[in-house]
Amino acid sequence: MEQTVYGDILFFVNFCMDFQCLFLTAKLLHRPFSLWRGAIFSALGALYACAALFLSVAGVWAFLADCAVCFLMCTGTFLTKESGFRRLLVPFAFYFGVSFAVGGVMSGIASLLSHIEMPLGSSGGTDVSSVTFFLLAGLGGGATFIWGRFCQRRAKGRCADLTLSLEGNILPVHCMVDTANLLRDPVSGRPVVLLDLDAANGFLPDELLAVAEAGNAAGMAALPHNIACRVRLIPATTATGKGLLFAMAPDSALLDAGRGEREVELLVAPVALSADTKEFGGLLPAELITE
Repeated sequence: MEQTVYGDILFFVNFCMDFQCLFLTAKLLHRPFSLWRGAIFSALGALYACAALFLSVAGVWAFLADCAVCFLMCTGTFLTKESGFRRLLVPFAFYFGVSFAVGGVMSGIASLLSHIEMPLGSSGGTDVSSVTFFLLAGLGGGATFIWGRFCQRRAKGRCADLTLSLEGNILPVHCMVDTANLLRDPVSGRPVVLLDLDAANGFLPDELLAVAEAGNAAGMAALPHNIACRVRLIPATTATGKGLLFAMAPDSALLDAGRGEREVELLVAPVALSADTKEFGGLLPAELITE
């Protein structure tokens, strides 16, 4: 029995499915998601789906090959400098669950459309036409985008309590969740919390606060080694132009968004917050909030 398979359609559908599943996995786990990395490794998964048609592998070995490719996709998408094996297994497991859920939904919609007398369905049988595949992929992408925007709006205006620890000093900070705060350390990938100068006073080292207020990167050379090695320069764009933020990694950070405290990895950058945010001690990136 022969069956015609269109490679371009197969690649496109698998790319869309893989990208959506990686995106949803990132949102469910509140992990950073790079569009470029997501696109590259979604394309890798789609290429494997096309190549699998020509491989004479079946059974357990085919399943193990699928798992290996999925793990490679998750590793490439979610790998950071601090990632351990456990932090890669978690998105790998979630990706499998999301894939089964999304695949089941799309199969159900495709089966439903194949029984409806519309030009979208194929003539006879339970197969669907290429137009249907493109439509389903487009609908899935649109639904994913709308869902992401909904989550972003839902996070806007929320508050959370952050407890920072640095060299024995403990600082509780009442933060506002800022969906516009997309700052991230280019090296470690850690999100950056903007800490008001008044709140940072007495917690962060005075030498760092002086350099941050001056906004002079050359002042980094005068910082003591134990401080300088923990400071990261973060490129930032504001209404007044481009500049650098001086962010420091605390010893630990506990975040409470209303469901109990949990440890998070972040950097804190001292800045002068605007008057309309003075009731808060900091601006928290929305990605740190657990929905």
